Amino acid sequence: MSDEKYLLSFDIGSTAVKLIIFDKKLKVVYKAQKAVPGYQEDGFQYQKAEDWWEIIIELSHKMLQESSIDADEIAAVSSTGQMEDCLLLDQAGKPLTEVLLYSDGRAKKQYQFLVDKYSQKTLNKMTANQFDVLMSINKYLWLRENRKETFKKHRNLILGAKDYLNFKLTGKNVSDYTNASTTGFLAMEKMEYNQKLIKELNFEREYLPELKTAEEIIGTINAEAAAELWLQAGTKVINGSGDVGASTLGAGALKVGDIYCYLGTTGWLAMPSEDISENKNLFTLSNTRAENYIIAGAVLNAGQAYDWFLSKIMNHQEIDEEVYKNAENKLSNLDSTKNQSIFIPYINGERSPLKVSEKSGVFARLGANSDSWQLLEAVLEGVSFSLKHNLIEMTGSSSLFDKKLQLNLIGGGSKSKIWPQMLADILESRVNVLDLEVGAPSLGAAMIALKALGEIDGYGELRENFKITKSFEPQSRLKDHYQQKYENYIQLVNKIF
Repeated sequence: MSDEKYLLSFDIGSTAVKLIIFDKKLKVVYKAQKAVPGYQEDGFQYQKAEDWWEIIIELSHKMLQESSIDADEIAAVSSTGQMEDCLLLDQAGKPLTEVLLYSDGRAKKQYQFLVDKYSQKTLNKMTANQFDVLMSINKYLWLRENRKETFKKHRNLILGAKDYLNFKLTGKNVSDYTNASTTGFLAMEKMEYNQKLIKELNFEREYLPELKTAEEIIGTINAEAAAELWLQAGTKVINGSGDVGASTLGAGALKVGDIYCYLGTTGWLAMPSEDISENKNLFTLSNTRAENYIIAGAVLNAGQAYDWFLSKIMNHQEIDEEVYKNAENKLSNLDSTKNQSIFIPYINGERSPLKVSEKSGVFARLGANSDSWQLLEAVLEGVSFSLKHNLIEMTGSSSLFDKKLQLNLIGGGSKSKIWPQMLADILESRVNVLDLEVGAPSLGAAMIALKALGEIDGYGELRENFKITKSFEPQSRLKDHYQQKYENYIQLVNKIF
């Protein structure tokens, strides 16, 4: 057998499946991806597990054909993917339903049933989160009520995308604690399934996935999967983590005190924590080792607020790199201190640090001289203020900004010419743009593999792998301006919502 020197990672995301091969120094050796179909029907949002598997087969074949990698050189498979799914399988692992995605809100009736039965306050305490309609437990009830015959046939409930892949590889239904954190099934304080809910709702406990840490080796690739994928039977399969856990590692937030920001179509701030958040509009998740927590503030409107203004207000039919370049060249020449306009970016509603219904975006403090460029600047500032609002709620105090703060920035927004500097000014923080060859979730999955295989004792050993492309420091000349503008922003938010 050849030396086992490579790590194979799949990331099953909401829009694409990515295959990445790393060596044990976390250098990317090969990468490929393919879009995954999404479906909408009667307001339902779903994907199909069969599509995932077909794409994984195609990418696996492509990797072995295009690279010089042999299947027996792969030491382990460690994957990640979207969380809070709901998929029913039969005893043999055949999908019986579509994959009900996190964003699928079909289970409103079932959510209300649980709220009426237990109360919102009790459910919040049970889950250590704001119990909401999108949690998997509601969708599981929906399937029981609306797919009765199918529900009777199922023997496995899948709660995360990578868990389906792991089931195909090993025949075992296993999930991780990060993924389980926001499904509604996990009693966070005990870090185990909520036995009271399971019993009183007449669920079969053995149909739920076994919970293990992300770093556990859950089995090996079976002969059937190996034949389909052209991989080596007996290759180790590591549990891996849902995307938030993997992203936290892959963004370099390795210990309490580290913070990172993802700035893409949506956005979030996240940090390791020793405590559960008191604000239930923030998300509390288990870390990959089920020892501590990850606190996250998720915003629905980040890059998509930027794109909304460019397309709907500035009438760009297509938004490409040239549009962004021209817009940011114009914005870079503005004097921000003369722009008093404020934008509350809740055009699609909001999740954190407060729940807001859709179509709630607001422009305020417009003057006779306000023009479209100042309003576009206000849009980017508004997203940044929303992130600052989350950061203050996450840390429990605005006194944080009296200290030397820094955070790592990832996502498409990190490539902007002006947004990282604006974030540094508004968050009063050093913003480090990381030099990542691939997405943070895939890198995090590879880091998990190194820990599982005993190649490292702790993630701190990998800190030197995080190279900074550029750091942005707060500009003292804008400190007073942005502090006052943020206070005006918060006053408006509190008054309106």
